[in-house]
Amino acid sequence: MKKISLNDSWLFRKLPDYRVEDAPDIPADGIPAQTVALPHTWYSDEEQYKGLCVYEKTIPVPAGERLFISFDAADQSCRVYVNGVFCGAHRGGYARFRLPIPEAALADTLSIQVFVENPVNEDICPSFGDFTVFGGLYRGAELLVCGKNHFDRCFFGTDGLIVRASLDKDGNGCLALEPHAVCASGARVRYTVRDAAGADIAFGEGLADETVSLQVEKPHLWNGRHRAYLYTVTAELLSDGVTADTVELRTGFRTVELTGDRGLLLNGRTYPIRGVAKHQDFAGVFCAVGEEQIRRDFELIDEIGATGVRLSHYQHPQKAYDCCDELGLLAWAEVPMLKMTESAALMENTEQQLRELILQNIHHPAIFCWGIQNEIAMFKDAPYMHENCRKLHAIVRELDPNRASAAANLYPLKASSKLNEITDIIGYNVYFGWYYGEMHDYGAYLDKMHRARPTLPFGVTEYGVDTNITLHSSDPHVKDYSEEYQALWCATVYEQIETRPWLWGSFVWNMFDFHSARRNEGGQRFINAKGLVTNDRETRKDAFYYYKARWSDEPVVHICGKRYAERAKETTAVRVFTNQPAVTLSINGESFSSTVSNATALFENVPLLPGENCLTVSAGDLSDSCVLTRVETEPDSYRLPDSGGGAVRNWFLAEDSYKKEGFFSLEDTANDLLDNPRTREIIRNALPELYKVMTEKNVIPLGLTLKSILSRDADGLDLKAINAQLNEVPNED
Repeated sequence: MKKISLNDSWLFRKLPDYRVEDAPDIPADGIPAQTVALPHTWYSDEEQYKGLCVYEKTIPVPAGERLFISFDAADQSCRVYVNGVFCGAHRGGYARFRLPIPEAALADTLSIQVFVENPVNEDICPSFGDFTVFGGLYRGAELLVCGKNHFDRCFFGTDGLIVRASLDKDGNGCLALEPHAVCASGARVRYTVRDAAGADIAFGEGLADETVSLQVEKPHLWNGRHRAYLYTVTAELLSDGVTADTVELRTGFRTVELTGDRGLLLNGRTYPIRGVAKHQDFAGVFCAVGEEQIRRDFELIDEIGATGVRLSHYQHPQKAYDCCDELGLLAWAEVPMLKMTESAALMENTEQQLRELILQNIHHPAIFCWGIQNEIAMFKDAPYMHENCRKLHAIVRELDPNRASAAANLYPLKASSKLNEITDIIGYNVYFGWYYGEMHDYGAYLDKMHRARPTLPFGVTEYGVDTNITLHSSDPHVKDYSEEYQALWCATVYEQIETRPWLWGSFVWNMFDFHSARRNEGGQRFINAKGLVTNDRETRKDAFYYYKARWSDEPVVHICGKRYAERAKETTAVRVFTNQPAVTLSINGESFSSTVSNATALFENVPLLPGENCLTVSAGDLSDSCVLTRVETEPDSYRLPDSGGGAVRNWFLAEDSYKKEGFFSLEDTANDLLDNPRTREIIRNALPELYKVMTEKNVIPLGLTLKSILSRDADGLDLKAINAQLNEVPNED
């Protein structure tokens, strides 16, 4: 097979008055075009275009018996034509897909038209989410030239070879090699397995329509960050004894066991995931990232010392899974099911995307589970969701019985929900100390979940807070978006997670700030700022160094608050993240010593003289320095204009508490209040219009407290009277 890049010299037009179904009969010639190269997205912060676009280019017809056009992704729905002949369509913005070019389309040249659109479509997932659907041909394209006999690159976007690796009870490697080929009857496939040094170690052969099993005796194990050992499988399609096509994939051998009491075991040994989550976008290029940006992401993930990564909330580029394999990062892979409706078309699309995700990536040893949904119970927990999730779980079992199915549920979902009984493992997205509750609440909450379901493999799939690196505070607290609050919060929360060995692991939300077109908070627009690193990957926030000190083998001494350079008080607190046993602080000729706990040394009441103060923290030969300037008044830029009031967007945290211990209140979630018959009736009688919206329309996240929901429009309501009624109902949960 020959590959020809199609990335250069496309004519690009926006077609705002049309939909993809109108193609190809759209009079586009009079619409101005620009020349673009792939990967390409039409998104910009200034013009967040939602609509139809067309990419066009003409190339000579190459020699070959079969031609296929290959796209690594098209965001979100597309139709492809060559010389006016329909080649095919694809719905879903994240998976690779290939389409055959029909013989009727062949001429001296190939005039290619790709119609792509990205409006919200309730029949394509994701139809909802806190991230941007950018639009475009944002991962590149190729023309594939094959002979008459070839591996089927149109089989769910794979290379026509499915590699399933496992270990038998004696520790031998087992490969189940499933070819998919377009070929003459009797064609055969020859297989060769090579080790990491390139030596041939196993061979096999079989018909092109049969699965062949090979054994690798006592293989080197893929063992996470300890040793990420990879083997290469080569498959040659033979026609009359001559090689007609070749496919090559890397794989590895390992076992992953997930339990309710011991957490995650890799190759029989405890190996908790100390993980981060990531989206694909990158400042300046948005979703149209190349290998350079992907490598940069994984260099930072490797630097922080993570053992796992959640590749959220959709299929990522192949390079991302390759990096996980090579660096020894256990990967949670998932489909973009974030809002499950009763639409049969949406479920059909989700099933398609799940099959693409699994079959295109099943050979990657880094992947330890397949995620089938994220927070689908945000608006309600309904029986149809349970049934649909069972169907998705069944697809995982059918295609890959050696890996776990997984789901990420959100905090308000009760432990007793049937959504916690379908998949093999569960993660919860929990945001105490940001959207609700206090940062110290994690321990008690996690213990409560474990008591309720002690045999369930349970982890934390999201936890984090938004941070703007220009905002600072000597008294960090929720709502201020300060870098200091994120640093304090992460150290406080992670210690509670790390000390519970029955958790299979956790993922910080997020490794990098990422785009979300719906957001405008914390002094930043279109950014979810929960990252440990800024969206341009230029700045590691202070919290980054906390995790690096906890996870990395590299010696770390990092002074927090360097960007909080101008301070008005005579004394200040200095927080240091380090993996050394003790550190010394020196400033203006004075020295202070501190032991280290939870990767933190805290120096209280450090004196600051007027003007510049040079500060150094050291541990042996390791040191870090900064300059703090004492000023009369700290810069206004350190605070948001409303930092003294207002709340985290969409969440209301008033000073007055409505809580009554052991009873319901306005500070309980809508989900919990609707779940109890007595409180449900109180809401129905006191707030009939709101009750109708909450129970009939998927517009209000039921994880919000009722107080938060009412804070948006509480005029004319006697909140204390409503709360008094709720306070009469015991909360036995």
